[in-house]
Amino acid sequence: MKQRVDEGRRRLLALVAGAPVLGVALAACGAEPRPKAAPGPRASLDADVKLRWRAAHGEQALLALHAATVAAHPDLAERLAPLTAHHDEHLAALRADGPLPYGAGAAAAAAPSIAADADSALAAVADAERAAADACVLAALGAAGPRLAAVLASIAASEAGHGAVLT
Repeated sequence: MKQRVDEGRRRLLALVAGAPVLGVALAACGAEPRPKAAPGPRASLDADVKLRWRAAHGEQALLALHAATVAAHPDLAERLAPLTAHHDEHLAALRADGPLPYGAGAAAAAAPSIAADADSALAAVADAERAAADACVLAALGAAGPRLAAVLASIAASEAGHGAVLT
């Protein structure tokens, strides 16, 4: 019975997360204990902690891309500011379930290369947003806990919306 419910939930998440939704709340339903996040050998970490860790690094990479794009093209700052704020919220939601191992607390991403013209730079941000949305959909489908699956699906929908808004 539980497996049928999980399969139905995953299909629903895939359907919902694939739609470009602009206003998505990160509140997840269901009470689930926080996943373990104690540092240790990578293979022994809880699978959901690994998914949160990867998603947090993806959000940090998007934040770095936004910052580098605004630094190279200050005229895009106003357009990217609300999307950057969403990524800050996504990162906070991913960290809300406990500490993340392996230095997920600070942005460790190298400064990305930004196109010389603003239109190409904005297209690169839109492509990165769509790729991040796809990664979050896959992560949501692989999540064991319903809370994490809902958070990842919400993030995926938001990032898909970002990609649509920027094109």
